[in-house]
Amino acid sequence: MTHEELTKGLKHLFCHQMAKEYVEISRLAEKEKKTYEQYLGNLVRLELEGKRRQKVIKLIHQAKLPLPKTADAFDFNAISGLSEREFMRLTEGHFLKDASNIVLYGGFGVGKTHLAIALTRKLCEHGYKGLFTSTHALINQLTLAKRDLTLTALFNRLDKFDLITCDELGYVPHDQDGADLFFQLIAQRAERKSMLITTNLTFSEWECVFINPRTTAAAVDRIIHKCETFNITAPSFRGKTAKKQMNEKTNLQNVSV
Repeated sequence: MTHEELTKGLKHLFCHQMAKEYVEISRLAEKEKKTYEQYLGNLVRLELEGKRRQKVIKLIHQAKLPLPKTADAFDFNAISGLSEREFMRLTEGHFLKDASNIVLYGGFGVGKTHLAIALTRKLCEHGYKGLFTSTHALINQLTLAKRDLTLTALFNRLDKFDLITCDELGYVPHDQDGADLFFQLIAQRAERKSMLITTNLTFSEWECVFINPRTTAAAVDRIIHKCETFNITAPSFRGKTAKKQMNEKTNLQNVSV
């Protein structure tokens, strides 16, 4: 079999990394006097690593992360309520296997969204299937699906995700119909699949989201049944950034004068 035929055959078998690397690996194996088994093992390892990278890229794309936020770029020393060690524990995904939920509670600008994006991304890197969405956008999507008679299909698609991250719960008001649909999603996933929720509302204030007191109680009960809640406190990161920019602008003006 010629080089071209072998390369074409490997690609036909979807062994694209092997097709790309086999010549170089064969030269290295010959130089280091590797056995055929060791040579094949190195090729298989490269192929598996390549497939894992492609899977992670696909999972991150499917997660629809709005910004490239990572844990490395977050200053855990600036907040209280969630340590870096606790965050890294969550990235291992044990809570997903237990179908537990995560609630990140705190005021405006303390980094809840950053942490939620970073955690969803890390879980994708570990092979889990996640979806990131604002709660407002998700409720709108559910409402439109009900109108278009595709709600069952949407619920089935959402059920394929190991984790649904609902950002900014309670930031935008909704009508009773949207609230009821969101509750249906919570009820469907309860004790089966995990949700990550960021909010500036205490559980007692969730009535402004679900409107009906009985629905509120039922939703909170399903979320907190198996849940870790982190109360994050810190000065507003956005406020600190704005203040820093203002000081830098003032300093430049003073220098120019």
